[in-house]
Amino acid sequence: MAVGADAARLQAEAPEYARLMSAHQRRNFLFLVLDGATFSFAITLLSETTIIPAFVQSLGGGAVLVGMVAAVYAVGKYLPQLVGAHLLRGRSRRKPLLLAIVIAERVGILAIAITAQLIGVLDSTTILVVFFIAFGGYAITTGLIGPVYGDFLAKAITRNRGWYYAIVQLLGGVLGFTAALVAENIIRTSEFPQGIQLCFWICFGLSFLSIFFVAGLKEEPYPHPEPRTSLRATVAEIPGVIRGDRSYARFLVARCVLAFSTLGIGFVVVDGLAQGVLRPSDAALLAAVFILSQALLGFALAAIGNYVGFKVVVIIGGVLIVGGMVGAVIGGALPVYIVTFIALGGANAMTIIADPNLSIELAPTKSTSIYLGTTSTLLAPFFIAGPLLAGVLALSASYEVVFIVAACVAVVGVVLALRMHEPRSVALETVETVGLPGVQP
Repeated sequence: MAVGADAARLQAEAPEYARLMSAHQRRNFLFLVLDGATFSFAITLLSETTIIPAFVQSLGGGAVLVGMVAAVYAVGKYLPQLVGAHLLRGRSRRKPLLLAIVIAERVGILAIAITAQLIGVLDSTTILVVFFIAFGGYAITTGLIGPVYGDFLAKAITRNRGWYYAIVQLLGGVLGFTAALVAENIIRTSEFPQGIQLCFWICFGLSFLSIFFVAGLKEEPYPHPEPRTSLRATVAEIPGVIRGDRSYARFLVARCVLAFSTLGIGFVVVDGLAQGVLRPSDAALLAAVFILSQALLGFALAAIGNYVGFKVVVIIGGVLIVGGMVGAVIGGALPVYIVTFIALGGANAMTIIADPNLSIELAPTKSTSIYLGTTSTLLAPFFIAGPLLAGVLALSASYEVVFIVAACVAVVGVVLALRMHEPRSVALETVETVGLPGVQP
């Protein structure tokens, strides 16, 4: 039975709380798996890597606007996470805040679906403006939920969290793969924009269903919440946290470089479409490949992390980014793009699995949400700047240059990842048991 160092610290600091939460573990495990799988199914139809870039391009958006898709998503997903972590301070329960953000996130998806219905009613420029506002709102809620969900999971599932996450990746991937194939068929057989509109509405309907699984979670009041402070005070703590934890600092440096190396991912499909190698419906097919690869390789990476730690997961993820960008440079045929998206799907699984797991393993029990929020917030500028720089570089040079630059940066990230400390090899003064934590972001 895999038990993480963080779980052992929780048992030592709050034994009664740990015992009560353990009684709910089976129920929470089931409902979290159902929520994760259902939402993964739904969100495939709103892929910021394939379907959304193709949607923006179909509305007349150029390379810069396509690059803004990844940038806006990164801003919303990563920058607000520290705010989400701050909102948890002083709270003995996580579920009420978690449920509120989940509902807000689904409202954002609804706004995107409504925006797509405006095609033919408003001009393309206005629709693009409205779309990016709606998409930004959705992305922000996705960011706020990260540390809240992660902190809940870190305390709700203290045994075999790695296998929990592997199951979520696998189930969500298989369902998402099916959803992407359905999307490919809808887009291919329907006139624009009816196909895209239907995909967005299906996404909203399925994501709404997962609200009920979150509502079914059980939780006990945590006895040692961090003191409530101002947001400014919370932010001011970050430099001290990083300076005081050398292992965490090394992890952040490696991940920031690898985050920047994803700058070309959003342009792979666009480049294929521009060359005439890919058809618009191939965007949905590649989304299916991406999500299935993320599921299968994510399952494997979670299992590897379960037994040998998550440093190796970061290294493998960096290698996959290099492989994906090399495939993008080669291009030329649909099979090459399929292999490319297999690699990129695995690389995305690395981000989803390793970032929260390493943050949790390194964090003191009371500071789990702060470490989670700090990781995501500090990665944000690199996820944001990368696609924007790539858009400018594509205009002044070519997509091929973008992919080559991305591959080179990823190589540097792999070298830095090799220098990271593995948390399980770092001496823990108060804990002897080490193993696997895991979390759904």
